[in-house]
Amino acid sequence: MSHPPLSPPSNRPSVLRRLLSGLGILLILLVAAIALRYWVVTRDRFPGYKVEIAIDGNSARQQPRPLRVGFGTVDITPDITARPVWMAGFSQGRSATNVHDPLVAAALVVDNGYARIGIVGIDSIGIFHDDVIRIREQVPADLKLDYVVITATHNHSTPDMMGLWGPDPFHSGVDPLYRQQVINGARDALRQAVAGLSPARMSAHEIAVDPKGLVADTRKPEVFDADLRVLHFTNPTNGATLGTLVGWGNHPETPWGDNRDITADFPGVIRRALAQGIPGTNGLFRPGLGGQHVFVNAAVGGLMTTHPTTEVTDPVSGATLKTPSHAKTDAVGHQVVKQILDRIRSTPATGVESAPMTVHARTFDVKLENTGFLLASFIGLLDRGHSKWMHFRTEIALITLGDISFACIPGEIYPELVNGGIVQPPGADFGIAPLEIPPLREMMPGRIQFVFGLANDEIGYIIPKSEWDVEPPHLYGGKRPYGEVNSCGPDTASRIHQALRDRIEEFKSSAR
Repeated sequence: MSHPPLSPPSNRPSVLRRLLSGLGILLILLVAAIALRYWVVTRDRFPGYKVEIAIDGNSARQQPRPLRVGFGTVDITPDITARPVWMAGFSQGRSATNVHDPLVAAALVVDNGYARIGIVGIDSIGIFHDDVIRIREQVPADLKLDYVVITATHNHSTPDMMGLWGPDPFHSGVDPLYRQQVINGARDALRQAVAGLSPARMSAHEIAVDPKGLVADTRKPEVFDADLRVLHFTNPTNGATLGTLVGWGNHPETPWGDNRDITADFPGVIRRALAQGIPGTNGLFRPGLGGQHVFVNAAVGGLMTTHPTTEVTDPVSGATLKTPSHAKTDAVGHQVVKQILDRIRSTPATGVESAPMTVHARTFDVKLENTGFLLASFIGLLDRGHSKWMHFRTEIALITLGDISFACIPGEIYPELVNGGIVQPPGADFGIAPLEIPPLREMMPGRIQFVFGLANDEIGYIIPKSEWDVEPPHLYGGKRPYGEVNSCGPDTASRIHQALRDRIEEFKSSAR
């Protein structure tokens, strides 16, 4: 019987194996490339960096020494003629076309004979912790600063310092040369302040402010941080003003998103008017104090802002301004300054010439659960390191000066976390009772409690977990709220709350 010739063996399995093997190699290479890219753009720029400061103030309580303060102010206005300056805070592609008024780094240094701290308020949308470290590294050792706090005013008419507002969604708006200018400016302001240290008397004021006509809350619940807190430093011999530290909670975005003028917004108006006075139609509406002045923002999450719908009354002319403009900015600043000047001038000249000072500061990690932030890091927009996989290194601090305390919060904290009023609204994702209680100011020591928002970092919005809302149905049956898209995640607030609580417990233990 004859048989047909045998067919050659099929090579299909070997082809398939080679194909699968090639795809496997490509997949491995792709994963390796992604991992390498992630490491390159998110690597820890300062491995091993940590802050562990505990200054107890006991020696100053037992043997007080004279209080000394110094101020420094350095111009950090960008040169808009040299290269494009991308303005932060609203949208990409918004380049500056004019400079309306200068931006500054303004510093206050306080020395009680035992410890010395520096506080710098920078006209900026925000300062990442990496840049705070760079500033600290540049501060000369001979300035003898035990602790440095860098705060941003969160101004939306300043150059992009965070990378999110470049020419388009895929390119950073940060100019490395300008970033170095800001770093140098903060350093030089501290240097000026130390060089100007002189004996001082300190008085403190807490001024109740009705937010209506100044600040709007764009997200329920309506909770504000609108009260003014002011430290006034004077020469103990002649009473002349050396300067002030002013804390107030409001977004500096008064000219709004169509503005393309570089401006310090109302923090600049406040600093200028406190020194020079409020101009009137015939002379000064209110005389100034002289000296130098530092503005720090407070709890602005939520979103605390002078909205385009907010009607602001000019205290000089009595005119009501609604449309965003520099004139509206002036009206906001002048209202604030009027209240400060009236309080200072109506209060008997008292104060203290010595005060114990404590500092309890720690770095810690915040979990990064925001895929948008991760993607922005991956494509090079957010130029900050990760302390470990999917975590940011950040920092918290509690400072006391006599009966005044300062909580340094590394982002835009919602006012209900600070002043109380956290809710469990319908539509929230977790359906839980408020976790972050008691509110920060209830825990903080002292007669007057400052909260420094955007201090030593900008990690975004700090939102109560019981109010967190990403998934529908949304809060109160409305649209998805703004805030979560610019937050590290739903556990950030409880992490911040606990970190400050730990510092407060350290303070209490050291004071026993």
